[in-house]
This record gives sequence, C-alpha cells and structure tokens, in this order.
Amino acid sequence: MSVPPDDEARIEAKLREIDATIADLQRQRRQLLEAKSALNRSTVSEPSTEQQQQPEFSEKALEKAFNMLEWNEFKKKEGEWAFLRTRDGDLVEDLKPIAGFIDQLRRGRRLAVGRYEYVASEDKFLNRYPRSPNRS
Repeated sequence: MSVPPDDEARIEAKLREIDATIADLQRQRRQLLEAKSALNRSTVSEPSTEQQQQPEFSEKALEKAFNMLEWNEFKKKEGEWAFLRTRDGDLVEDLKPIAGFIDQLRRGRRLAVGRYEYVASEDKFLNRYPRSPNRS
C-alpha cells in the first residue's frame, strides 16, 4: 500500500505534535508527583502541633518587611505584586525575617496586614490587594 507524499508529511507532522504533547504531559506528571511527594514528606515530618507553635509576628514587623519590597501595579486589576524569591530560588532577603508568615501564604492562605491582604502566587510572587473599608 502506497501513501501519497502529502499524506505522509501530514501524518509525520501529526506524530511529532503528539510526541510533543506526550512529552509535555509526562513532564507535568513528574512535577505533580514531586509536589505530592514533597507534601507527603512535610506532612509526615511536621507534627500537627507545629502550626500552633508558629511564631507570631507583629503587624509592625510585617508591614516593615512588606514596605521594603519593590511593588508593581497589576495592569488589568487592582492590587500589586512583588517577587517572593530571587533568581536562585531563595526567599527575597527582606522577607527572611518573616519566613514563617510567608510559609503560611505559600500554603494558600490569604492574610490581612494593615491596609492590604497578601497572598503568594506560583511560589514566585507576593500579591497584595487593598482591604475593603468595612474590614478591620
């Protein structure tokens, strides 16, 4: 059976596309398995009382650390963002004194400090949004 050259080229292109998709899905699967493994390790290694032993940070200390960051306005929504990590993946120097607080944000919490609510994004960015006037 002979396949016309146009069909063969189209089939080869589709096979390359499928191979690229498979490779991407395998990479995503690997990343998810690594994240799941890290979560399991942290859950096993951290006693449940550790959250109760989290150091308390004064609002003044938190605001001081946050004010040291270089904030950038979002283009399409209200709020600002700053880098959470350096290019090497380390926590930004100004945030190191409040690393425990940052860990809470990295776990998906949205916490209010002063006039803003803070949330971590993609473990790379720190976002802040103005609090509603009716919240204290």
